[in-house]
Amino acid sequence: MELTGLADKTALVTGASRGIGRAIAVVLAQAGARVVCCARSQEQLQELCAQIRAQGGQALAAPADVAQPQDRRRVIEQAAGAWGSLDILVNNAGIHAEKPALELSDQELSRVMEVNFFSMFALARDAAPHMIKAGGGRIVNMGSFWGQKGVSRQLPYCVSKTAVEAMTRCLAVEWARYNIQVNTVAPGHILTEISKPALEDEKIGKDILRRIPARRVGEAEEVAYLTAFLCSDQARYLTGHLYYIDGGQAIAW
Repeated sequence: MELTGLADKTALVTGASRGIGRAIAVVLAQAGARVVCCARSQEQLQELCAQIRAQGGQALAAPADVAQPQDRRRVIEQAAGAWGSLDILVNNAGIHAEKPALELSDQELSRVMEVNFFSMFALARDAAPHMIKAGGGRIVNMGSFWGQKGVSRQLPYCVSKTAVEAMTRCLAVEWARYNIQVNTVAPGHILTEISKPALEDEKIGKDILRRIPARRVGEAEEVAYLTAFLCSDQARYLTGHLYYIDGGQAIAW
């Protein structure tokens, strides 16, 4: 099945310089979307945009730190002004703060919440008027299967991803009347530059695979295909839901 409804739509993807975000940007561009690629690394973004253009797609680099309110406002206006509309927002940027809860500072918790939750809300809130003007839009928030788990030394990350799920439901209910669909994609263990060292460690990697019914980790492109589907016409009646892509780990005993 070929996805429809993505051609000539403008999509803003945060955390696009590598990993899952990069794969999402590439897949959306391949489906015909005009992609505004946002991350802190300008060099990586330029390389990504060059790759997309070489494949016949349209892309624009938009360096920004989503932890900064002024950057968030600027990148929304840049995305909306690039091709005259803003139709898709993929809130993918995220960070960790691995530390025992007894040692966790207010500042460390706030930093993770700022990037993983507050930035997603602010970007969605500021993107929504552009989508309403265009007659609708799609917002995909990147969650995690850890949003439903208690994970040692990962309190900020788990809390932020649980908050993302609740935000998705609330925005979906409020904005359905405007034809804006809001969903959460919740990856499990995905092979990226960040996760590769742990996954390739003999002991850690073996323990992770033991917990995954599929007995393998996911690929960034698999997350990207699910995200692109949720942004397409084929998913226009899906909103407010959480979609795990984790090889069955979230449901396993």
